[in-house]
Amino acid sequence: MWDLLLTNGVIITVDGEHHLYDKGYIGVEGDTIAAIGPMEELGERTAARVIDCKGHAILPGLVDGHGHGGHCLIRTLGEHLDDGWEEMAETIYYRCTDPEFWRAEGALAAAERLKFGTTTAVSMVGSTPRVDSILPVQANLEGSVATGIRQLSGIGSPYGAFPKVARTYREDGSFEDTVVTPEMAYKTTEEAVRTLNGRHKRMMCIVAPGRMGRRPDESDEANIRHNREMHRIAETYDVPLHTHAYGGDVQFMMDHTPEVLTPRLSLTHSTGYSQQELEILARTGPYVFHGPTTHANAVGHCPVQEMLEMGIHLAVVTDGTAGDRSFDLWRDMKNVQLFQRFRKRDGTLLPCGKVLELVTIEPARALGLDHLIGSLEVGKRADIIAVNVMQPHLAPFVMPVQRLVYHAMGQDVDLVIVDGQIAMEGRTLTQISEEKVLEDAARAFEKMISRLNRPEVMQNDKLYELRQ
Repeated sequence: MWDLLLTNGVIITVDGEHHLYDKGYIGVEGDTIAAIGPMEELGERTAARVIDCKGHAILPGLVDGHGHGGHCLIRTLGEHLDDGWEEMAETIYYRCTDPEFWRAEGALAAAERLKFGTTTAVSMVGSTPRVDSILPVQANLEGSVATGIRQLSGIGSPYGAFPKVARTYREDGSFEDTVVTPEMAYKTTEEAVRTLNGRHKRMMCIVAPGRMGRRPDESDEANIRHNREMHRIAETYDVPLHTHAYGGDVQFMMDHTPEVLTPRLSLTHSTGYSQQELEILARTGPYVFHGPTTHANAVGHCPVQEMLEMGIHLAVVTDGTAGDRSFDLWRDMKNVQLFQRFRKRDGTLLPCGKVLELVTIEPARALGLDHLIGSLEVGKRADIIAVNVMQPHLAPFVMPVQRLVYHAMGQDVDLVIVDGQIAMEGRTLTQISEEKVLEDAARAFEKMISRLNRPEVMQNDKLYELRQ
């Protein structure tokens, strides 16, 4: 007898053979998929709990390869400031937060992701990482996994000019300021990866520097050391190396630290690359994490179609959630199609099956987890979502992959299973009180905003004008 049995669903496996069962079942034993197939092959097998998924499509849990810890509690703040958003975000994260902030925000972000069908999530802790202490990334991981999600959070050398000043608050409201140096970033990153991994089966601390390549506020010598140290830590502890990168960065890494360019490196945004940099990526194998609705893509250019045609590894991410984004990967599936089809004036580009792979098995490969997640296959972890397709915008439910990618929304997901455990059922989180998540988030926000003491970040006087 299995522990859990899902029956009568339209199963989209996203496996290598693209198996699809119009009326299928999945048997789960512990944290693992034990069996999968058409209903007529189920026979007399049953389970401790059976869930009839008639009227639902069953898919592997989505994998969101890039977001930012902290952003759920600063979204929309300062969106109207003239070139001041990054400065505001760094001030908040370094001088206005405490572990309760990071724990509450981690739970809020994970809850949002789960309710959109994301079962594995990656977060860089901060806009550019806070690295004076391991406490922020530890609290972010703890808050996240409490919801039931599979969470990868990381820190690493930040970008922007050094030295930075980090503020630590005491219980009585007083505080102590610490000057943050590059050496502190190396030490804290390694301590976090060394000590936080292994504490929970669904959490991983990774190396996630704010940027790799040639950071504009650092000398070439400092950037070379930074690239090497981040790569060394990731290699030593066998964790992904995840970062931002822009035009010129890949060439700089190739010229000075080519050893960092491996398939375990993922580069978010990747706008402004030269043709030579694209050829380097195709040859060496790092992943590009593309956020179609990010600010970086709005003002820059990531040639997704060309990258895919060159054989460059690519996945689609949300970059959630500040200032104008959410964690809804379904929205980004549509947007990556729309933008590339518009660029090339070709409505046939990026077919739906390929797009679905870009938010499941491809990011799983980038994170070195494709042997566990990213598709529905016997022996893999039971990370499973079910989408309610008995709704006007999805009916009649034929051509299931197309209907989901073109028309489904995050709110259509009503069952989420991670590691064989139900994390959401009937749109209700099951492993944590959603009310408490919201209350904790509101309390953390109020404390943070009072410490910031900048009312103008919430007052946009140009809200109804044509241009900000």
